Amino acid sequence: MHPILSNADLCSYKSLSPFTNVEELNRAIRMHLYANSHELTENAVAVFKLIARHAVKTVGVAFLKYEVMAAQVGVSSSTVKRIIRVLKERQMIDVHRTVRQRGKVRGGYGHNVFVIVDPSTDPSEMNHRSNPENTDASNAQPKQKENEALSFEASSLSEKKEPIRDTRKAVANEKLDASFVPAHVPRLFVTAAKPFYDAEDIYKLWGRAVSAYKYINTEADLTEEAIVHSIVQAFKGAMFMKKTGRLRGSLAGYFYGACKRIFERIYEEELDELWQERMHKIREEDLPAWLTAE
Repeated sequence: MHPILSNADLCSYKSLSPFTNVEELNRAIRMHLYANSHELTENAVAVFKLIARHAVKTVGVAFLKYEVMAAQVGVSSSTVKRIIRVLKERQMIDVHRTVRQRGKVRGGYGHNVFVIVDPSTDPSEMNHRSNPENTDASNAQPKQKENEALSFEASSLSEKKEPIRDTRKAVANEKLDASFVPAHVPRLFVTAAKPFYDAEDIYKLWGRAVSAYKYINTEADLTEEAIVHSIVQAFKGAMFMKKTGRLRGSLAGYFYGACKRIFERIYEEELDELWQERMHKIREEDLPAWLTAE
């Protein structure tokens, strides 16, 4: 029996994860699906994949309510609870309960905390990982992921920058036009961005897309035309928000979030494809030998 956690305690939730990065998490998810999907219902697979998608941000940990999961999968809350029990029995996830100790409404049970189990680790060892001393979530400052810690602020994308005064190297102040963007940045993206930004800012913007791609850790090809087109559409959406005064934060941050959502959808499609391949293989193995013989 796990100790009951406090709601809104991100630091404690992070300590439950057996993973250090998204790559390890993806490997575990694929192992679970390969080993168990043929014995699970489609709804059970859908619930597991929903938890897996939400476990990307806080690597290996997702916090969801049964009602929310039921609405997204299209089943009843009681069905979700039964599925969760099955996933626990198969050691695919671990579940922790929370109590409402923070916020306007206190007392009673809050959301659930789901932890993806590392299939290469003894679950009994993972359940006894030490928890750091609880800190107030409003004061907690989680360590920013390395691939998100970019020194790229909104001011760096300002279309009207004050020139940097350097009397010794005046040439260094000259802005490079879009023709100087490195060749590995897709031309389609450069064409869309060059009416607004110089070569340096276009390069940095593309770096935000690359950062989102690495964070989700999908196996898709970043330079594939369809993916580049989606990224360009995300950029145009960000520019629309900026030009119409609807953008509250930085354009770089908005664009990064839009790119993350693109790769999250691709990642979900990869999980679906993996499950379909696994089910197809199982069906072939069930066929009699005389039927599959050449």
